[in-house]
Amino acid sequence: MGDNETGGLHNASDGGVAGKHPEADPFELLVAPSTSSELNTAALRLIPIACWRVDDIRFAFDSSFVTSDVATELNMLASLREANKQTDATSQKTNYPPLSVFGHADPIGTDDYNKGLSGRRATVVYALLISKSDSATAVQLWQEVAQQENWGAKPRQAMQDFTSLPAGTSDSELFKAYMQKLYPADLNLTKKDFLAQGADGNGKGDYQGCSEFNPVLIFSTQKNNAFESQKDKTARNDANSPNRRVIVLLFRPGSQVIASKWPCPRANEGTAGCIKRFWSDGQQRRSKRLADQDRKFDDQKDTFACRFYQRLTTNSPCEAALTLVKIRLFDPQGRPLPFAPCLITEPGKQPRGDRATGVPPSPPGTTPAAAAGSSAGGDKEDAVIMLRIQKPPATVNVKWSRPKAVEAQGAAPPKPEDPYDFEYEMDVAIDVPETDATQATRTRLKNLGYEVNPPIAIPGLGDPVQAFQRDYKPKFGDIVVDGTLNDPTINAAKTAHDAADPVLRAGSDIAVKR
Repeated sequence: MGDNETGGLHNASDGGVAGKHPEADPFELLVAPSTSSELNTAALRLIPIACWRVDDIRFAFDSSFVTSDVATELNMLASLREANKQTDATSQKTNYPPLSVFGHADPIGTDDYNKGLSGRRATVVYALLISKSDSATAVQLWQEVAQQENWGAKPRQAMQDFTSLPAGTSDSELFKAYMQKLYPADLNLTKKDFLAQGADGNGKGDYQGCSEFNPVLIFSTQKNNAFESQKDKTARNDANSPNRRVIVLLFRPGSQVIASKWPCPRANEGTAGCIKRFWSDGQQRRSKRLADQDRKFDDQKDTFACRFYQRLTTNSPCEAALTLVKIRLFDPQGRPLPFAPCLITEPGKQPRGDRATGVPPSPPGTTPAAAAGSSAGGDKEDAVIMLRIQKPPATVNVKWSRPKAVEAQGAAPPKPEDPYDFEYEMDVAIDVPETDATQATRTRLKNLGYEVNPPIAIPGLGDPVQAFQRDYKPKFGDIVVDGTLNDPTINAAKTAHDAADPVLRAGSDIAVKR
């Protein structure tokens, strides 16, 4: 089967994914003979064909304020709609898939609180999506959410910084400017582009919150007890982030629902309407813990309480577990290459172009910006590309080059169809076998830029194992810089690699023309 039949990722970023659903099974009708006064009536199933997800990282903590980084995901949505439009052969009219927005919260807090939070996040996303065509409604919805959550100075300062508007700008003008600057030029959604077409004044059928009823991850008892025993709940909250998401489903062009018959309650309503749609064992599905193993929706499809939502998303790539892989692009001397153009090829997939992250140059007269992440204590990452992979292959192929003088911050990634003379190429291991700890460590070190198979010393940096030990010693104090693949080094390599948190080589001060 091709991607169109099996579904899969259309695009991914560090804040969300866009994907195509598998083709639905043929629609079979069971009918019986009728008399002259009877009719057989059939209604087509409501079938989502694609999905778009915005992750928790794009929202302020415990808030519905969406950060400016969501512009990346908005562009992904624009591309996804274009990829799934249909043109009527007779009228030549272009029909786009209608949308519906679903907000989700994590299992911390009460059902009622999380119903409100998930509903507000869905409301904010919906308002953002219609802000170009109906700024008055969009601003009104944001004002209502801002008042309910008591948005303080930080969100307003973030919007002022992004829009360059001065302090004291009214909320209505600030919200409008912020949304419109985020909005992609090639996206123009109206209320009519949603499933209920704006027929209900409070968005029924167009956007809704699902509280904590549909978790994609439920901690094991062992892990949950460990989290709850910690006074600082940061680790627990971080681990729960996959459950905090906003999903937009795109349905077959021409699909429409009658708002009054839509089963989900409105975003501003309570949980009773959700509970009516639970599986008979819905409460157990959403809360049962295994002793020492996490439960994931992607494994057994048994963690969602709502049967209506599950039937829409059982095979959705936006509700599947994704492997996050970060790869640092470097030159033969191990020096990072910020803004490096690259081409990534997964087996059986079309290549996609990307560009490594980079640190903007410091303004004249200021202290030069340190290479982000150039030591284990760095708080940013430079020269990194990120892959979000639904089903990890053994390896992916990456080709990259040093950036040209004109390729700097904001430059577009290369297009796969364009000829590009890449200088470097490497097969990067994604699925690392654990049968041989030493070989697994060598694979991880290679992915992190420390080539040790064969163990060739890198000019200017010496032995690659020692280089890794030297760079990561500030983070892992038990490492001894001796070039030996001992247990502390093996454990450090696994933690650094599998946490997708690479650091750059200490002293890597490559000069990139900008």
